[in-house]
Amino acid sequence: MTSPSPSSGDLKLETDPKLVTKATEIVQPLPSSTVDRNLDTVLEAVKTVDQTCDYKRCKQKTNMMGSNCGFCKQRFCFKHGLPEIHGCGEEVKRKEREEFLHPLPAKTVQAQEDLKKAHGRLEQKLKSMNLSRKAKPSGGGEGSSGKSGGNKRKGKS
Repeated sequence: MTSPSPSSGDLKLETDPKLVTKATEIVQPLPSSTVDRNLDTVLEAVKTVDQTCDYKRCKQKTNMMGSNCGFCKQRFCFKHGLPEIHGCGEEVKRKEREEFLHPLPAKTVQAQEDLKKAHGRLEQKLKSMNLSRKAKPSGGGEGSSGKSGGNKRKGKS
């Protein structure tokens, strides 16, 4: 990667997938003032790196088709998408073994489903209440409802 000089207005960032495997490797060595001045260039470089497979030495683009790993949170092409291929096989095995040996009781599963349904009903109710709200009148004069008293002081004149 190239190290930019603070005085130069030209920022060159290395985005070759053979050299840079994660977007954080681009941004970490840069001072924040350089990132602030050249934000568009930095964002474009990060976007380029994020759209390639995170597997070592793989340059396959993942912007159209790819999969995110639930264990390591990286993005891989379909060739390297399986956890066993890119290195998360042990975590998958450990998780599946844990679920098999210690399954959730049916009561807990039912309670989780009921909670999800309740959240769904709450969201629907909030949306309907939000839509049914009346818009405030956009009048500029004194109260159209006959009540005016927002600007008047009581007592002192």
